[in-house]
This record gives sequence, structure tokens and C-alpha cells, in this order.
Amino acid sequence: MRRLKFILKRVIQIIPILFVVTILAFFLSNVSAGDVATITLQSEGIQPTEQNIAAVRNELGLNDSLPVQYLNWLKKAVRFDFGVSFQTKKPVSTEIMTRFPATLKLALAATLFSVLFSIPLALLACRYKDSALDNAIRIGSAVGATMPDFWIGLMLLYLFGVVLKIVPVISGSKISNIFLPAFTLSLPYGSTYVRVLQSNLDEEKRFDYIKAARARGLSEGKALAKHGLKNAMLPMITLVGINFGKLISGQIACETIFSWNGIGKFAVESMKQKDLPVIQGYIMIVSVTYILINLILDVAYTYIDPRIQME
Repeated sequence: MRRLKFILKRVIQIIPILFVVTILAFFLSNVSAGDVATITLQSEGIQPTEQNIAAVRNELGLNDSLPVQYLNWLKKAVRFDFGVSFQTKKPVSTEIMTRFPATLKLALAATLFSVLFSIPLALLACRYKDSALDNAIRIGSAVGATMPDFWIGLMLLYLFGVVLKIVPVISGSKISNIFLPAFTLSLPYGSTYVRVLQSNLDEEKRFDYIKAARARGLSEGKALAKHGLKNAMLPMITLVGINFGKLISGQIACETIFSWNGIGKFAVESMKQKDLPVIQGYIMIVSVTYILINLILDVAYTYIDPRIQME
């Protein structure tokens, strides 16, 4: 019952956040996009004149006040109806959701890779603190965290695609070609996780429960992995969730380099063309996904650490 109240409280808190997001998505995109009627005509290859601009403005309801336009837009937005793309002449929701699975697969793979290699490296660095191995991991994670993903992607593509010819240079969004773009994205994030997790493990190592586990005959490495890792992972879970939200929004450089047909690449192309419906739909769908991820994290915390329910 207590956990259910906690979840309901979080869901209720989401409602005003979503309301603010809709206001920002509508008003900011309208302010930055220019005259929608002119852009609509230009996208259809029609020369804008006063007469046809007035006709389009009347058809799209642009002569109404902004609050009325917002309410009309909101009625459709709650049904995920963001209109038709100026570029493709297809529904925005269809265009975005067609590309969303590719971005989701890439985000999941990158997150999985970053977590899988960060945990053992952090455990090793903590176990052999101040050793040559610890210094090597520290230097490697510092370098990895500062390298831009577009440079990593270009180097990997040149090595494996041009020199070794193991992967195609233009691969598209095939699941069989996901390793290089996912590893490209995972390296900076995973390097950060190594530093965070190592620091957390160093703190956990000082607590009595680790000393008690050592007294029962467990080695320091096993005590940290079996007992300390769960507590040390709690702050890192928040970081992983935040970064996963960033990945869900689309990684433009990586998607462009590896010809990965995700929503990030599509959103940038739409911004260049001032495709207002796509911009609004992109902001809304990414925001809703990000908010839901944070809700899932909040719920997950109640299972990982029941004390959070009391807080």
C-alpha cells in the first residue's frame, strides 16, 4: 500500500510537468519557426502571396489568438496527433515512431555496453586501489569521458570499415550493425560510470558490513561484489537513467556517421527545414519518454531500497 501511494504521488506530479512541456513545445517552436503559413506554402513549392498566405492562415486557424491556437493544438497533441510533416507530407507521429525503434535499440545497446564494462573495471580499480592497474583504469576512464562521440565514431568507422573492411561504411539501421555505434556512445558514458562507481565503492569499503563480510572469510573483491555493489549502484542508477533519456532523444553525430536512421537525425533535418509539426512532435514524444523513464526509476528505487518509500 505504501509503495502504491508513492507511485500515485509520482504520477500526479507528472501532470503539471507535462502541461508545462506542452506550453513550451507550442510557444517556443512557434516563436522560432517564423510564419507558419509562408513555410507551409514554400514546402509545397507554392510562391507565397498575400492572398494564398491569408487562405492558409485561415485554414490552419492562425488568425485565432495564441491561447486559442494552443488549446486547439493541445486537443490533438493528447492523442499524439501533431499534424502532417512539411517535408514528407506524412503524419508526424508516424514519421517519428517509424524512426523511434532504431533510436531505442541504439540507446538500449549503448546503455548495456556502458554498464557491463564499467562495473568490472570499477571493482578492479577499487580492489587494487593505488596500484598500476588502478592508475591505468583512472587514466583510461578520464580519456574516455572527454573524447567526443563523433571523433570516436569516425575513428572506429575508419578502422573497421575502411582499413579492416569488417563492417560496411554505410550500414543503415540494421541490428547486425549496431555494435560500432553503440560502443561509440557507450565509451564516454561508461568511462564516467567507472569513476562514479569506483568512488562509491571506496566509500562502501569503509562500512562495518564490508568488514564483517571480510571477517567471515570473504576476500575484499568478493565482499565488494556481493555486498557493496548493490549500495554503490544506487547513485549510478540515477545517472544511467538520465543518460538513457539523453540517448532516447537521438544522438545526431553518431546517427549521421553510421547512417543510423533515428529520430535525432530526422529532428535536425526538420529544424533546418523549419518543419514546425515535426519539431513540436519531437519535443513532446521525447519529453514524455524522458518523464516516463524517470518514473520507472523512481519505482525501481522503491524495490532496490525500501527506505525511499518512507522518505
